[in-house]
Amino acid sequence: MIKKRNYLWKSDRNFNQEEFEDQRYFLVAEHNDLITKARHDLDARELKIMDYVISKIKPIDAEFVTINTSMYELSNTLNLKRNGRTYSQLAKSLDAMRAKSVKIYNEQERSITMTGWFERAKVWENGQIELRVNGDFAPFLLKLKDGGHYTQYYLADTVQLKSKYSILLYKLIREADKDKGSSITILQGTPDEFKEWLGAPRTYEYKRLKENILKKAVSEINLKIDDMNLEILQARRGRKVVQVEIHNNFIKKKV
Repeated sequence: MIKKRNYLWKSDRNFNQEEFEDQRYFLVAEHNDLITKARHDLDARELKIMDYVISKIKPIDAEFVTINTSMYELSNTLNLKRNGRTYSQLAKSLDAMRAKSVKIYNEQERSITMTGWFERAKVWENGQIELRVNGDFAPFLLKLKDGGHYTQYYLADTVQLKSKYSILLYKLIREADKDKGSSITILQGTPDEFKEWLGAPRTYEYKRLKENILKKAVSEINLKIDDMNLEILQARRGRKVVQVEIHNNFIKKKV
């Protein structure tokens, strides 16, 4: 465990050349498998940091480059209060993400990639940050234009969501929207599949999953995301819920 005294900020410098409002409307592009088949335990802040990092990578990029940013830029883009406490928390999040495991299942290869998010994370006392995404993520973040099967969304959307379950559900809905909002989007699965997708406690029965996670995530998304109007539907076999569907009833108007 890195001690707090190692996170001392002697200055608060802005190394950024772009407006923070502009960066929030950068697109995040990731392979669908990273949304539907990756298993990890990132919290809400860590998910937003990863989206911020991915927003710096373009779908046409062929290789990872070192991402240079700062505590100033990161906290402003993620709508966080800019102070020493926030910077220390961000540094701890970067360290945790470097160490946390992510597992991605590949159906074609019948393999599981087990890796960490960052190859390297370096932080200076003046707030400068240097990040290098782990090379194992190349198939899921690079040359996406070549292969298709990827999802894009605005960084601004996930930044404003508070719950990790809301963020993960939002991404699943975006991935399920194959016709870009021209018809109702349906995300369907068993209660166990929803628990796996959202990283919910495995001990949860469906009632707790619905009350503690699904309903709260749907409410937050409906409140904050302009083009989503989510509804929970369920199918029973006897008294047991065996199928869950989340419908996005928002349909884009034809111009």
